[in-house]
Amino acid sequence: MMLKRKLTTLAMGLALTLTGLSMAPAQAQAPAQQKEEPERYGPFFYLPSEPNLLIYVGAVSANDLLHMKKALREHPTISTLILQNNGGGLVHIGLVVAEEVYERGLNTYIPKDSYCASACAFVFFAGRQRLAEGRLGVHQITAPEMTGEQAQFGVSDIVTTLPKYGVSADVLGIMFSTPSKEMYFFSPQEIIKYGINRTGNVKTAANEPQQGGQRPAPAPTPAAAPAPQAQGPADDTRLPPRKPAAPDAASAPSGPPPVANPYMTKDPAPAPLSDEQRAINAATLMIQAGSGTNDEAMNFTREFYADTVDYFKKSRPKSEILADKKAYFARWPVRRFVVDQNSLRAKCQDQMCMVKGLYDFKVSSPERGKTATGTSNFTYVLDLRNRYRIVMEDSEVVSR
Repeated sequence: MMLKRKLTTLAMGLALTLTGLSMAPAQAQAPAQQKEEPERYGPFFYLPSEPNLLIYVGAVSANDLLHMKKALREHPTISTLILQNNGGGLVHIGLVVAEEVYERGLNTYIPKDSYCASACAFVFFAGRQRLAEGRLGVHQITAPEMTGEQAQFGVSDIVTTLPKYGVSADVLGIMFSTPSKEMYFFSPQEIIKYGINRTGNVKTAANEPQQGGQRPAPAPTPAAAPAPQAQGPADDTRLPPRKPAAPDAASAPSGPPPVANPYMTKDPAPAPLSDEQRAINAATLMIQAGSGTNDEAMNFTREFYADTVDYFKKSRPKSEILADKKAYFARWPVRRFVVDQNSLRAKCQDQMCMVKGLYDFKVSSPERGKTATGTSNFTYVLDLRNRYRIVMEDSEVVSR
């Protein structure tokens, strides 16, 4: 608890230093390190009085990896990266900074009253230990600096990299189903539910199997902000909303219990995920990515398939599959897909993985006045050697 307070105070003090504000009289007794001159490395700041900490402020920009490497080279005592009011930026830079954080075994921390969103979230998730006391936001990637194959490469990187960091399929599904022009900020309850924080020996949580083989109930429905596109019918009670309202800090729980001194040293790397779990995570977000807008869903779909696929028991080229998906999205422009985590099973051999499971769907066409809901099974075979691309797909509606 003392360390968490210290990190929060330090980050707030640095924010005041960076904006040129003076400390209020009530803070005259604040620690001396708030008044010292930080060493600056682009958007990174280092305080000699806090040799274990490096603060990452502002946005994710082109030279951030070089700046961070220089800071870490000159100050090898750094073990924790503080993410202070960082709204993201360049997707591919966020991914490479995240990989550097992961490879070095650094910890990540979002202070209270601060935020880390979009590309910054990749960096947070890469932390060996990670703690979000502030706001963590995710959405589908948008990369105006990349086009065509480069943008698709970014999508594929997320599919293969975030599961390696121990990010649950639920979190990936939310990320890939939130439109790029919106931002999904996790509530304190969701931080706990999805195992987003990872401190000490606590691993990131996937949903635990329910007793008796029962399927889990849908998540409680927070208030949804208006979306800038056509909405489905109002009886959408089976599925969680696309975007919650900003959490009420006064009424929300404070998060998981504090752990003693979680950031002073680097822990051993967590056990790597099995091929089966990686395949399950990838298949989940592939399905849930279809909940985006037509354009966004197609952007992801283009990356998901191999050049030739056993598609509903027929061998088809990728071009035909994309045309089929495009027609489906046009017919049902409002879509929600939610995977039943307890139904998922995977079996892998030589990095070829078969994934089976169930998902609930609700699709509608406001223009045609049509709606369809139900549950479908699915089977994918993913080639882990080819960036998790689908080489076989089949599915069938099992209830309406």
